[in-house]
Amino acid sequence: MRPIRRLARRCHALLAGVLMILLLASAPAARAEPGFRPSRFAAISVDSESGRTLFSRNADAKRYPASLTKVMTLYVAFDEIEAGRLKLNERIVISPRAAAQPPTKLGLRAGERLTVREAIDAIAVKSANDIAVALAEHIAGSEAKFAKRMNSKARELGMTKTNFTNASGLPDARQTTTARDLARLGRAFLDDHPEGYQVFAKQQVVVRGRRIHGHNRLLARSGIDGIKTGYTRASGFNLMTSGVDDGRRVVAVVLGGDTAKIRDAYMGNLIKKSYATLAKEPRAKDVKLTSAKTVKVANTAKAQELAPAGAGDADEAVAKPSSQTPAPTAAPGDLWWVQVGAFETAESAWSQLEAIAARHPDRFAAAPRGVDQPGSLYQARFNVFSEQAARDSCAVLQAEGEACVWFGADGVG
Repeated sequence: MRPIRRLARRCHALLAGVLMILLLASAPAARAEPGFRPSRFAAISVDSESGRTLFSRNADAKRYPASLTKVMTLYVAFDEIEAGRLKLNERIVISPRAAAQPPTKLGLRAGERLTVREAIDAIAVKSANDIAVALAEHIAGSEAKFAKRMNSKARELGMTKTNFTNASGLPDARQTTTARDLARLGRAFLDDHPEGYQVFAKQQVVVRGRRIHGHNRLLARSGIDGIKTGYTRASGFNLMTSGVDDGRRVVAVVLGGDTAKIRDAYMGNLIKKSYATLAKEPRAKDVKLTSAKTVKVANTAKAQELAPAGAGDADEAVAKPSSQTPAPTAAPGDLWWVQVGAFETAESAWSQLEAIAARHPDRFAAAPRGVDQPGSLYQARFNVFSEQAARDSCAVLQAEGEACVWFGADGVG
């Protein structure tokens, strides 16, 4: 009897094994997007206004942020600027540690200096690791202390699954995040630092006399005005993007592409589908601008305060065109602003307005203009545009390497 029982048990075990193999073979394989490794891929898009998720895939899985880390580095820097503890014209000294960072880098030697403004441009456009470290050291005394600031801010913004250990995004197994957390960061930057956000729209900058070109190819597309690329071997090719279509803004994150081209193509399709989703939904009755801090160009005594000497009285400083051509009129709900920079002084803001108007008289000579100070910086704006004119004008300026963001009564660009 025992041999028969042993044979029966063996047959039962063999049958169970065969059934298990059949079950595994018939189970659906883990879904992997073409051009992405499953262990690195994640994606999400959200409605910037409401924060509602429009699309997500592996959005809460831990991933490596790579240079998307620098978005938080710059967020903290603009916090400091707004608080008055950091000035754009301050000079940063490059430490030996900062100079020793691996590429991508600006390549300054230890002891060399650059301004905070130049540092911000180099970090946003060049993704310079050496400058990210130098800025972190300048603000907090050391990169380790700055990372603590980054983590404190991450908790404040609801980025509960993110941990930062450095300011650059260079490889560190402890530095992890999620696509969802990064989308929160993108929305927060737009809401809290709209004047600073403009740096992400720049395709080229001049730092210490050198013209530097960025490599965010999606900035060439209509409506896309940021945010940041990233890459390490462990992370793959990452991208955080924000763009506007028909006054509706989307923030999206794609992580883990095998190549930049694959990542960009995926992001382009994701943004397009997200726009289509939003287009099917009714607009909110009271659509907010990018930030509660962003207000209409003043036409009160504040404009007198911000106007350069000789600009005229308060109303003229804001609304008087620089030529005799009649200013365009706007129908209700058709008032738009084109913001062309944020500056430390009102004089600099007015100079930017005059320079752009002189360079593009067909677009800006007759446009009312003004300077506003919702935070620590002076924002230079043209106003009374149609939505299409605002969108087209920003596209022209961005192609020249200028910062430009457009705002509207019915949405934000």
